[in-house]
Amino acid sequence: MDINNLSKRAQELWNEWEIRSLILSSLFLQILLIVTGNRRKNHTAIVLGGFVWIAYLSADWVAIYTLGSISRNQGGSKANRNNPTPNNIPAFWAPILLLHLGGPDTITAYALEDNELWLRHLLQLAIQTATASYSLFKSWGNDPLIYIAIPIFVAGLAKYGERILVLWLASSKKFRDIEKEEMDTFQSQLGKKIPSTVFFDMSKEDLNEGLGFKNITSEALYLHEAHFLFQMFKIFYADLALSHSSHMASYRILTPPEKTDTENSKNAFKVIEVELGFMYDVLFTKLTSVCSKRTILRSISFLSSASALVAFSLMIMSECSYTETEVIISYILLGGGVVLEIYGAIMLLLSEWAMLRLSLLQKPWANAVFRAIYSDDNKRYMAQHDLADANITNEGLWTMVIKSLVCKPSAKVCFLKLIGKSNIQRWEVISDELKELIWKYLLDKRSRYSHLMPQPDPGMNDLKEILAERGDQVLKSMGCLEISRSAVVGLDFHGSLLLWHIATDICHHDDIRQNKGPPSSKMSRSLSNYMLYLLSERPNMLPKGIGEARYKQTGIQLTEHSWCWRSEVPGLTHWCSEEFLKVIQKNEKNVSMLHDACKLANELQLLETGEKKLTNEDKWSMISKIWVEMLTYAASNCGWKEHGQALTNGGELLTRVGLLMAHLGLSEQCLPSAKAISGNADNP
Repeated sequence: MDINNLSKRAQELWNEWEIRSLILSSLFLQILLIVTGNRRKNHTAIVLGGFVWIAYLSADWVAIYTLGSISRNQGGSKANRNNPTPNNIPAFWAPILLLHLGGPDTITAYALEDNELWLRHLLQLAIQTATASYSLFKSWGNDPLIYIAIPIFVAGLAKYGERILVLWLASSKKFRDIEKEEMDTFQSQLGKKIPSTVFFDMSKEDLNEGLGFKNITSEALYLHEAHFLFQMFKIFYADLALSHSSHMASYRILTPPEKTDTENSKNAFKVIEVELGFMYDVLFTKLTSVCSKRTILRSISFLSSASALVAFSLMIMSECSYTETEVIISYILLGGGVVLEIYGAIMLLLSEWAMLRLSLLQKPWANAVFRAIYSDDNKRYMAQHDLADANITNEGLWTMVIKSLVCKPSAKVCFLKLIGKSNIQRWEVISDELKELIWKYLLDKRSRYSHLMPQPDPGMNDLKEILAERGDQVLKSMGCLEISRSAVVGLDFHGSLLLWHIATDICHHDDIRQNKGPPSSKMSRSLSNYMLYLLSERPNMLPKGIGEARYKQTGIQLTEHSWCWRSEVPGLTHWCSEEFLKVIQKNEKNVSMLHDACKLANELQLLETGEKKLTNEDKWSMISKIWVEMLTYAASNCGWKEHGQALTNGGELLTRVGLLMAHLGLSEQCLPSAKAISGNADNP
């Protein structure tokens, strides 16, 4: 076969299928986005996030390029050899691309930065609307197909306009402006419902009656509590402060006196999960409150797509001057649009917003529907990263990637290395025991906060000291002041984190070797590995420091020497010998923490045999509380924008703890009371 003829045929085939393949690709990307876009809210899967990222970036580009190709062909006015009449099908497809640019309801922004680009999307709306209008104008004539495109064009404008509106409302400046107006309204309405002087003596029933929750079915009560707290969360997120009465209300919601700490901890984290889900929807999707305006927009979009599909079917049945392929593609696009609208409506009806609205009806049938369709999946995960298992070396990134490929690891490991996420070694469920441990610690922290403004300096109070605790308070309460000075107070947060991470690992394996068993250390190890994951993968969520340099230099040394305490040989204590410590100190890099970590681990192990005579359980209870204190310190020092960005990957335990602290009044955004509160024993 002549190579020239083959090339000519390939070019003709591409010219014939270029627009067809592009617009089908655009539809496929819309399907992928609407199915996977909202799953990020509850799932931590990195691969899922990668697919969403690729689809999100590609969707607009493909739609814009296809619109440009259609307009370049002057609205599809060229005739082909199979059909001598002008072909208006591509011009008919142009408004469908406007619908695609409007995006699915389940994702409007991939990251917070996308919300700040709303003005760019507004300009893009004007340009692409002009492009689609030009294509329709060039194809205007007696063909009824162009008239069918008009309702699709209107629906595309409405849907793209709604996307820009959602991006604008979620942008940082507009969000803050809105919350400034809503803050005073929220606090004044709360003051009318419940006077601040009666919070201390209120029962759960009285509080529910005051907030309007009295007749809500018990299964849906936590949704309304979450929505009430969400109004406060939005104010926190806008970096505004709330009055004492506001966070007293949230404190009473989360700590009903008639329930145990175990029950309250489960309910508190359950409410927080829904609250974070509300915030995710506001920042990254169109799935917000069900209201009349939203219903009108959904109706316009659905009816336009459905009417266009019906009209096209009737026109094709009466007469058809288009090829079978073009007709099939048109059916796929129109039918796909209708299906996407129906799927979007179903997602909205199954969302927490719809369930919240449904439970407000307070009808038996509504409660029955709520119980039938609403499922509560409260299982959440936290990432784990063990420095001793990381095998950090001085090799470059591509050297490590090539070496890993030669060693034939799994496809998942290769993928994680290529996208820079290989530090996540595994995931662990956030257990009820861990939630209770965190909850009890926060209540203890809250009990030490008096909400009093000391004189003469009104800018300082004991809350600042409480929020500054990062392990020293636990050690002080246990009488371990020497350890506190060397392992906490005398180090920056990153150094202290690495120090305790290695010491926890050493104590854990040393206890196993001495047949003391690992169960007591499970929570400490989980928190230790989680905090190290934050240091390696999300350092922007931790206080500033030289964490990267400490992490790498300590990791290199740890790769060489961790066998000394991870050996299963009974009685081996090489890791704490003077010779071993001298070798480490001699070869230690400037900011490596291995030498100090071995010394700290030795001191912790001696707590069981020295003057303190702690039991193994007491030792690990102390270590776990130190990790919780470090977790709360990091949570209170992390900005809300960083917390918000973390919601795109299922949210972090750090974010849940930070929000719990704010609702309990353990935040500098919670203003103290204007006058002193009596030292009543029941005073929280």
